[in-house]
Amino acid sequence: MVAQMYPWPPVDGYRQRLSHMISALGQAGEVELISVDRHSIGSERVEPPAVGGLGKVSTLTPGPEMPMRDWLRPWVRSGPPRRLIAVDSSELTEAVLLRLESGPDIDLVFYSLLDSWWPVHEALKNSRTATRSNDRIGPVEVVDFNDLENLSLKLRRKNPPRFAPGSGPIAHLRVLSRWAVSRGFDLIDERRWDAVQRDCAAQVAAVVVCSELDIERSGCTNAVVVGNGAQAPERIITDRMALQTATPTMLFVGALDYEPNSDAVEWFVREVMPQILAKVPAARLRIVGRNPERVSWVGSQPGVDLLGLVDDLAPELDSADVSIVPIRVGAGTRLKVLEALAHCIPLVTTSIGSEGIAVQHNSDALVADSAAEFAAACISLLSEGELRQSLSQAGAELFRRQYEWSRIEADLASKVTSWVEQAQA
Repeated sequence: MVAQMYPWPPVDGYRQRLSHMISALGQAGEVELISVDRHSIGSERVEPPAVGGLGKVSTLTPGPEMPMRDWLRPWVRSGPPRRLIAVDSSELTEAVLLRLESGPDIDLVFYSLLDSWWPVHEALKNSRTATRSNDRIGPVEVVDFNDLENLSLKLRRKNPPRFAPGSGPIAHLRVLSRWAVSRGFDLIDERRWDAVQRDCAAQVAAVVVCSELDIERSGCTNAVVVGNGAQAPERIITDRMALQTATPTMLFVGALDYEPNSDAVEWFVREVMPQILAKVPAARLRIVGRNPERVSWVGSQPGVDLLGLVDDLAPELDSADVSIVPIRVGAGTRLKVLEALAHCIPLVTTSIGSEGIAVQHNSDALVADSAAEFAAACISLLSEGELRQSLSQAGAELFRRQYEWSRIEADLASKVTSWVEQAQA
């Protein structure tokens, strides 16, 4: 396993997925991990858990992120999107190449994100050119795309700039200028990500995506689904007929330095929350996630509690009457949706937030895209016990049928065994 982040503790969606991919590989054979020791801000790094099959773990110091003046010229001249050339991945690449060259005992390399595969691929390509050899036979290579980056950028370009309430014209001009420049880069990188994803797929045994929908959208003939999941909680609250506390409570959980999450929170507080408070004046929104300073202005808005990271999420889950996922940009599947289903919490999400997950509107969750529709859905759930009960029960059953990590890990372990056996045949 080659990864751009150290997975433990698995405090966010990417690290959760990565840790479960490692567990799945461990069911198929012995696993070595080479990762950048980039762990979550606000959480202490922990030692690897006792996962079956996990052997040597090598962690590397993160390379510096280049200032724009250093990556702009090569970005203009070359084909990769800027994220692939704006971070120094030389130490990770060197470690992977050294391990590949040290012995023939590796059957499969699983790259977590294209960001991990690309620099290694480029180094190998340059090495083959220098030695005039193109017949290198190595282990099976599989790349977990997780998200389709080209689709994420396409959706992001459609969102207008976000202005904090009360900010003046000068602040608006700065935000608008940064937004315009960023979206210009995105327009170019959208096409570049699509090209790099397809190029990667053509050179590896398989690429992994999160849903059948992403197989279709990727355009990659060797794309396979390894979905996201959630851990079955030890205890859940199944009685949703009454509110959990005297205060009607909504909950959002997500890293607030991740743009799809910060966009979701700001949109909800600015456009949706006032409509909810007009009908349910006592309603509260509790926001949990790292780097709350990225959305600091929302904490001063009526009905909003901006908590940041919490030591224990369980009390927040226990007191939540409604889980909200107002995601408007991004790709892949949302672990926060699956966690709400797993904890039997009534859910309101957007169609983008629920993409790739088999929830159905009015059956397992409420799906709403406009501010007025989203507000109406939240008001209904905060006000109607029977609706909360029916949706939460159906959602929990959907989770048990399809989205427990144990099922997903077993499926990936089977795929890994098949890929290696086919290569060795």
